[in-house]
Amino acid sequence: MRLFFRTIAVSGLTLVVSSTVTSAAEVRVLSVGSTQIAAKAIATEFEKQTSNKVTFTIRPPFDIDKELAEKTFDAVILSVAAVAIQEKAGDLVPMSRVALARVGVGVVVQEGGPVPDVSTPEKLKAAVFAARSLTHTDPAIPNTSGAIAAAAFAKLGILDEIKEKTRYATLAAGGELVAKGEVELGFFNLSEIPKGVTVAGVLPGSLQGYTVYEAAVLSKGSTDQAAAAFVKYLASAPAAAHWSGAKLEPAETYMRTRASQ
Repeated sequence: MRLFFRTIAVSGLTLVVSSTVTSAAEVRVLSVGSTQIAAKAIATEFEKQTSNKVTFTIRPPFDIDKELAEKTFDAVILSVAAVAIQEKAGDLVPMSRVALARVGVGVVVQEGGPVPDVSTPEKLKAAVFAARSLTHTDPAIPNTSGAIAAAAFAKLGILDEIKEKTRYATLAAGGELVAKGEVELGFFNLSEIPKGVTVAGVLPGSLQGYTVYEAAVLSKGSTDQAAAAFVKYLASAPAAAHWSGAKLEPAETYMRTRASQ
């Protein structure tokens, strides 16, 4: 879906002070895992400024629709494509989408093991051919590290050649396989690097792809202003350092605008 963006001025504390409600409220947020470290840190600051409470439910991308069908949330933090689906279904408060951050894919190996050079497309190709086994998430799920890794292999012209030694696995399972040395190379979002592995590098040059995240207010959630205030605070200037610290690029670094319409 082609997105058109409009600029939203966000000014940190001023935004929160002007947008909060007179009594404390709970903001229920449904989010994917890639954004949770930064989002939770930002929520802590928001809670201190407003006395509102932010609670998170973290689910993988393939479970989001099920959660939304079974439970009530006030806001979501999802990939742009997933947010667009919710908007098309009429589930979002109009004009509430806010651009947050994006994350690229890293190449990981077992901690303490040999670290291949993946700094150029040709060196990555050589490392992939040399590895006995690879793992990433199912590429059939769009806007995930698996889809980005598969696209990189396709650009290198080796996708079909390496299929037999590629294992599709969730982040937790794939990370464990690499950490135990059962799989040599893993491809994961840089904001979700599992324990027991070392980042050899990022997908080089034009092979890199990004999952881009937005937040939005859900129309079936709370009717007060707290959810809208939190969504905007996620994209505020004070929030940018938390996105960077969690290995995501804040939206302001790759686009001039803050929210789509």
